[in-house]
Amino acid sequence: MKKEKIGRLLVLALLPLMSPTAIAQEGMTLARACAGDIDRLCPGVPPGQGRIKACMKAHVTELSAPCFDAIMKAVAAEKEPG
Repeated sequence: MKKEKIGRLLVLALLPLMSPTAIAQEGMTLARACAGDIDRLCPGVPPGQGRIKACMKAHVTELSAPCFDAIMKAVAAEKEPG
């Protein structure tokens, strides 16, 4: 799967957790950090209906450190007041 497509899929998977502003700011960072994890942990999982998000959540203990950190940073940034 191409990295650009994976990046879009990851952003779609995280939409319920993040506002449009956070997605715009963190989307490419997440795409770069997690593309390999999606390929490795969720091969063949079709996009849509939260399937990639569910797959990533099911494998949260197996995420690479850069992917996990990027996701946590994006979620934390979303929850910061301001």
